[in-house]
Amino acid sequence: MSADVASAVTRTVEQVRTLYIESSLRYWDAAVNGTEQNLEAAARTRGAWMRFWADEAAFEQYREWDESNAADGNALLARQIRLLHYGFAQNQNDPETIDALNHLTKKVEDVYINFRGQVDGKTANDNAIHDILENEQDVEIRREAWEASKQIGPVVASDIRELARLRNRAAHRLGYANFHRMSLQLDEIDPDWLFATLDDLAVRTEQPFRAVKAELDAELSKRFHVPVEGLRAWHYSDPFFQEAPKTGSVDLDPYFADQKLEDLALKTYDGLGLDVRDILARSDLYEREKKNQHAFCTDIDREGDIRTLCNLRPNRYWLDTLLHELGHGVYDQYVPRGIPWLLRTSAHTLSTEAMALIMGSIIFEKDWLIQIRGLPVTEVDKLTAAIRRYERLKELIFTRWVLVMVNFERALYEDPERDLNTLWWNLVEKYQLVRRPEARNMPDWATKYHVAMAPAYYQNYLLGKIVAAQWERWLSQHVGGLVNRQEAGDFFRERVFGLGATLHWNDALEHATGEKLNIRYFVDKYVAG
Repeated sequence: MSADVASAVTRTVEQVRTLYIESSLRYWDAAVNGTEQNLEAAARTRGAWMRFWADEAAFEQYREWDESNAADGNALLARQIRLLHYGFAQNQNDPETIDALNHLTKKVEDVYINFRGQVDGKTANDNAIHDILENEQDVEIRREAWEASKQIGPVVASDIRELARLRNRAAHRLGYANFHRMSLQLDEIDPDWLFATLDDLAVRTEQPFRAVKAELDAELSKRFHVPVEGLRAWHYSDPFFQEAPKTGSVDLDPYFADQKLEDLALKTYDGLGLDVRDILARSDLYEREKKNQHAFCTDIDREGDIRTLCNLRPNRYWLDTLLHELGHGVYDQYVPRGIPWLLRTSAHTLSTEAMALIMGSIIFEKDWLIQIRGLPVTEVDKLTAAIRRYERLKELIFTRWVLVMVNFERALYEDPERDLNTLWWNLVEKYQLVRRPEARNMPDWATKYHVAMAPAYYQNYLLGKIVAAQWERWLSQHVGGLVNRQEAGDFFRERVFGLGATLHWNDALEHATGEKLNIRYFVDKYVAG
């Protein structure tokens, strides 16, 4: 029996592999050059991918094999069956729904890649808007830039709402309450556990966040000559207040203004014994028209063709981002090729996010600033206390932002017809303590790329930060830290990357650190203060 099952798995995985590579290539083409031709090619391969996974007979077969333990004790075969079962389950759509989803996805993707806001009658890309919100003193210009970042909302809002309806249709067919809960469960995250964990973090971070935000607001009030109660979203340095501003904290940008970020990245990863040269050589790193304005890393074939997309500028944000994306890349690069192709990836999305996040934040380490950036010890000593405060502010801000995103998506899929404009600002005020603009009734929720294009994903960032804190604790205890330590690279290669997706993510975390997910390390580092 198991031999027949193994042969069937081999045939299915080969089909998956062929479709995956073609889809990855076409998605890359559309991201680096969002022409109609490239977007159409990406849509065709996405449609083929969706139709393959919609096979109801295959779904029923893999579900039966999974539930009956047809692998007969073969752990690698059982893991592949489980992932194939969940993969087919996530995509049980009829042809009409597939066509509608694909059409809307292409339409919305086109907008996100090619739309540019207008500031003072001039086109402004995301980097330009970010620069204004970071540095501009004139409040009216800041407000115009913030509103420009939201101009995409009305263009895509109705299509995103329709995508939610269509996604829910498939979930209902399988007996799930909605797409959000289905996605979490089939991604091996228990929804009730997740919501309880997030509620716990909401309580733990409430008072610390109020305290640091009060300090920040006092600084912003002084900078912009407005009372604290007059502060609005455009007074912060990020359109979503998901990043900590330089005001009232520390500004590392001047230390990178004359640096080539790729060289700093190479030096950082070389210090761990992790080589990123091939990844950088395949990557597309600088901004231009018709290019996706965000950043991502993709493993094209799980056989070594790994690429990152960035829109680099010489500042702290983009160095963090480059190191982050290369964190995804080295995870994929060092998964052993001897592992079955389907399992030749990260243990979970939150696991690769943990690697990306730990590498992005390495630039705040004292050792990194001295050994990699080459700053004098005396200068770094003067920065250390401010950097620690900044890191805490940064993580508290981001945690509260994730609470907005996950709770918004939860509510969106519970009822796509609800008043989403009001819901969004209710959550922003509750978790981020940012006052809504007077009489504003716009689909600001639709301006966040992930809501449309990466649904039910955002919790992975926060869970990844928790995993990263757990890894850091292990590294501190066993090898003395991270920067320029080959033993740290060995830890990742042997205890993390080496497993691929052969284990459930929490079992993989236990293999690496000796315990399953424990939020205490994250709380101790960023919340307890």
